[in-house]
Amino acid sequence: MTELQRGNYIPPNGAYPQNLPNYWKFEDGTVRTDLQTLSDGELELLGWLPAQSQHTHKYEWNSETNSFDAIELDEDEKKKIVNYKLFWSMLIDTSAYSSIKSAASQSLLANTLVTEFIALISDAKNGDANVEKIQESLNQILLNISFTDEELAEIQESFTQSGMFAVYTLQ
Repeated sequence: MTELQRGNYIPPNGAYPQNLPNYWKFEDGTVRTDLQTLSDGELELLGWLPAQSQHTHKYEWNSETNSFDAIELDEDEKKKIVNYKLFWSMLIDTSAYSSIKSAASQSLLANTLVTEFIALISDAKNGDANVEKIQESLNQILLNISFTDEELAEIQESFTQSGMFAVYTLQ
């Protein structure tokens, strides 16, 4: 499982959102080398604001404010940037996937649901995502296969990193 990554932040100077740097010199000349160790509250006090996800927003330069504005992506844009290959490669390395395989080997219903989901994700990885059917398939898998809280967190992390969370829900 990949380590949880901290999101991007908008720096105090209004520049494009970025990962927290190892070194930052503020306008008053103060230098900080510990930004990555600070809490979100401490970062906000220094002028670093959490950026919106690249899977839900884009940033456009605002010449009136000399900073970037977060513009929410429309549903079609969100659908286009889901990384199904990343989702699948992350999912198959989780204990949740082991539970999915185990359930599929013990139940005809689970096997049918998992087979359909694999086919739908394969199509999506090849550029032909059927969003409605994938959501229905996810709902049925979550309804009919038991997962631990840790396994659900693994699935959620795969959703977050791949951008699936912007289009699909885990109910």
